[in-house]
Amino acid sequence: MDKHTNVTILIIDNSTAFTGAFKCALNEAELLSGEHRFIFVLNKNSTLVQLLRDKGITVYTLPMVEIKRSISVLLLYPFALLRNTFTLLNIIGKEQVDAIQVNDFYNLLGATSKIFGFKGKLLTYVRFLPFVMPSPLRNLWVGLGLRYSHKVIAVSDAVLKQLPAHTKAVRMYDPVQLTEELPEKDYTAKEVVSILYLANYIQGKGQDAALEAFAQAYQKNDSIKLTFMGGDMGLEKNREFKNELEQRTKEFGLASAVNFLPFNNNVEQSIKGADIVLNFSEAESFSMTCLEAAFYGTALIATRCGGPEEIVVHERTGITVPVNDINAMRDAILALTSDTELRKQYAKAGKEYVRHKFNIETYKQQMRQILSAT
Repeated sequence: MDKHTNVTILIIDNSTAFTGAFKCALNEAELLSGEHRFIFVLNKNSTLVQLLRDKGITVYTLPMVEIKRSISVLLLYPFALLRNTFTLLNIIGKEQVDAIQVNDFYNLLGATSKIFGFKGKLLTYVRFLPFVMPSPLRNLWVGLGLRYSHKVIAVSDAVLKQLPAHTKAVRMYDPVQLTEELPEKDYTAKEVVSILYLANYIQGKGQDAALEAFAQAYQKNDSIKLTFMGGDMGLEKNREFKNELEQRTKEFGLASAVNFLPFNNNVEQSIKGADIVLNFSEAESFSMTCLEAAFYGTALIATRCGGPEEIVVHERTGITVPVNDINAMRDAILALTSDTELRKQYAKAGKEYVRHKFNIETYKQQMRQILSAT
């Protein structure tokens, strides 16, 4: 594959809703659209099809099945995978695809396409920390990825450290393809300090820890408010988690201090409207929320759970705390809510740091090398 050739890249993403992983893939497609042609294959239940078509991107859908702790699903999965593989091969032939990109390594369609005859390059992304998965599945997925992929791409050093040492395993940060449409953030001191938690309602994302820490901080400083902003991705278990958070808020007597809002399509507006952004996840391979918060100049508090540590430099661009350490979270919230100048200092340092570290040209060069290498 000559490095000057316009390559057709097919991205497989089995998300059913807008996720950080999907956002990264979409950023890539938009960023490299002048050099390559992109096609997406999504889950047939995805709500993202029209979004891509509105952007002029060709989209196909497949009835993808994820492995779950269900006998019926486990029995169905091999047949669904086989059927989807042959449908995918037809799409590959029709669209003259040069490279497949699997947007997370647990999706086996890339590996099975290679097994059944695809001759192009397979790029397998690892967008979450492998060790959070049961070892038998993790070993299977990593093993197949390393065997059949041209490259297995870890999105952070935290991810790369959890992969076997292998020439195919590389770390490549996603590019910062963000723009500022709004005026620079206002750092003027306010009577009420606003805290934003921007994440889908998923167990392990840390909203429950944030609520506990906020409740303790509120007892010492009632001039603060917390806004949770996210969606349930149409899943019952996520709706239940959100309901539990809302009920817990009432039990704490914080109904007037804690808000639950859906995602705002204008992420820049949401982040710049907050004084502090939180991310208390139990495990993160990277964190688009942290990256966006730093890029738009808002102070951050995040857990030391993997990826955020590559974005937030403790006590230089923000504060990092141990996972599930409610007291440390509370103390960090109190420290930043009480010090306007410290928030401004961290925010400006974080803004400069991420724009230098995650720049677009470095990403483009790395991707060109991957696509052109034999």
